[in-house]
Amino acid sequence: MLGGVSSSRQFSLWGYGKKKTPEEEPAAPKPETTTTTSEAVRPVDPTPENVVPSPPTEPAVPASEVDLSSISDIVNGQDILNMSEQIGYLKALGLDFGTGPTSVMQWALEHVHIYSGLGWGASIMATAVLLRCIMFYPQVRSLKFNAVMQNLRKDPRSQEAMKLVQQGFANQDNEMRQKGQYLNKMLKEQYGVNNWGMLWSFGQIPFTFGLFRIVSGMANVPVPAMETAGYLWFTDLTATDPYFILPAAGTALMVGALAINAKHTPESQKKMLKTMTYVFGVVGFIGTTFLSAAVNLMTVALGASTLITAIVLNNALVRRTVGLPPHPTASSTAPQKTTYEAPRAANTPEPGLRERLESSLNDMKKGMSDQITNYTGTYSGTDEEKAERKRKELMRKLEDTRKQQEREEFEKKYKTKS
Repeated sequence: MLGGVSSSRQFSLWGYGKKKTPEEEPAAPKPETTTTTSEAVRPVDPTPENVVPSPPTEPAVPASEVDLSSISDIVNGQDILNMSEQIGYLKALGLDFGTGPTSVMQWALEHVHIYSGLGWGASIMATAVLLRCIMFYPQVRSLKFNAVMQNLRKDPRSQEAMKLVQQGFANQDNEMRQKGQYLNKMLKEQYGVNNWGMLWSFGQIPFTFGLFRIVSGMANVPVPAMETAGYLWFTDLTATDPYFILPAAGTALMVGALAINAKHTPESQKKMLKTMTYVFGVVGFIGTTFLSAAVNLMTVALGASTLITAIVLNNALVRRTVGLPPHPTASSTAPQKTTYEAPRAANTPEPGLRERLESSLNDMKKGMSDQITNYTGTYSGTDEEKAERKRKELMRKLEDTRKQQEREEFEKKYKTKS
């Protein structure tokens, strides 16, 4: 026998008998825990090594704190109220007009106010009167120039020269116009007239406008003392006149001065001056009602001084003293010719307001045109003359076109036959 039962069980193919328990799998070896000495962690620089370093920046200067107390003082007006009135006071308030007539009048107004001790209202009136006194000599020179021009216009040769200029303008004849201009130039040399003499009449305009600008600016700022520098019913010079008395007074004085000067003007200019008087009166009154009492006070002073100057210069003794020719008397004037005027039909309506205004404006423009023609020797023509000139030019063009068409038809007709 190869062995016993135990041997057969070992070699048996069937698993009978007692089952053996499975052997436990060997456990995985536990990782050995090793304690290592902790080393210090080096910080890693995140910046790449190949990046170009940025240029060094300058240290920022700390912003200084802005002191706004001066602005608050200006806004509150404390400095303006406490400012002493002296030369340069108006410029310190912001009224700076550079150089020119306005600055000259500002300088004069400040000196009158500071050295005279007058209030602003009286200083404005005194400066306006002073301006008229200074302009007395230019006004005398202007009257002398106008007197010489009136004598020149009475010369028959001057009337002939003016007629040549007008006819040359109407007929587009440059040769005729040049003849009239040459004759007018020759007469001016004979009478000793220079075109620059017209500037004497306009010399006072820039300074008057300059005074208006400075006074209007003082009322708009406004100058603090002007709010209580008025009189009677207009205590505030920066406000308008509530009763329109100052605008009416200033306009009336100016119209009175124009009426006195128009008494001795030539007949050809009386219509123009009459129309100008009406226009100036209406427009002047309406315009000045919107202005401050200070500006109207200046207008009253200028109007009163202008009226007094007109009365003085129309006096015979004064005119003889300053070298002005006497006014022509009524007996020495040429007798007016009576002209026949056809009676108007009974059913003809009266001209309306618009037609009368247009007629007055046309008379004023004609008078201005004649005056410019006498002074300069040039002629621009009236509206009727310009319309007639355009009509003649159009007729001439139509006639030239007709002749050209006839010529073309003639050539076409006979050239085709040949």
